[in-house]
Order: sequence, then structure tokens, then C-alpha cells
Amino acid sequence: RSDLFLIYFKMTRKPFFPIVLIFVILSLLLVVLNFSFPKWDAVFNAAFGGNLVLFIATYFSFGFYNKGLGNPNIQAFLRMIYSAMFLKMGICIAAVMVYAFTIKPVSKAAVLVFFGLYFVYTFAEVKIVTRLNKKNKNA
Repeated sequence: RSDLFLIYFKMTRKPFFPIVLIFVILSLLLVVLNFSFPKWDAVFNAAFGGNLVLFIATYFSFGFYNKGLGNPNIQAFLRMIYSAMFLKMGICIAAVMVYAFTIKPVSKAAVLVFFGLYFVYTFAEVKIVTRLNKKNKNA
């Protein structure tokens, strides 16, 4: 099983590097902002957790994108693209619901920051997949 993970990691690491870079930059930014604005500590802690959840969700959805790009069948390609989008969206909705049920009072600012981060990760993901699709001979 770990061999499968290593093969998957080697297959996705170069195109996935911008996502890692976004994660690191956003994490550092959230830490700096957390120290700069201690009054907003709960928002930044929730945003940091959301950043981690989005990074993990993006990692798994990226695997679906790579699998779809390698398939010459257009139906299989679209199935993988939609599966990746629904997987990521489902993970995000579940994360917000867990946050809403476990943390009282719910910070609306934290939820809005989380969805802002969702758009950042999704935009980067779409840019990468579009670039990979142009290079793909099956497309």
C-alpha cells in the first residue's frame, strides 16, 4: 500500500508544487496575521485549520484530475473531473459543518475566510489542470 502512495506522490509532485507553495505562503501569512492581530485569534486558528483541510482535499482531488487526464475516453475524463469537484466540495462542506457544530459561537469571518481560501485553491487547481490538459495528447 505504501508503494502505491509513493508512485502516486511521484506522479503528482511536479504539477502539485504550486499548490504546496500556496499552502506554505497562506500558512505563513495566517501565522503572521495571528501574531499581528491577537484579538482575531479564533478566526485565524479556524482559517489555519481550513487551509490544512483544503490542502488535503486538493491533494485528493488532484489525483482524480491526473487519473482523468490520462484516460483517452472523454466520458471517463469528465467523470473524474466531476468526481474531483464533488469530493473537494463535500470535504469542505463537511469541514464547515463540523466547525459549526463543535465551536460555539461560530465565527462568520472564519467561514468566509475558509470559502475565500477554497476559491484560491480551486483557481490554482483549474489553472494547473488546464495547463496539463494542453500538454496531454489524449485531450
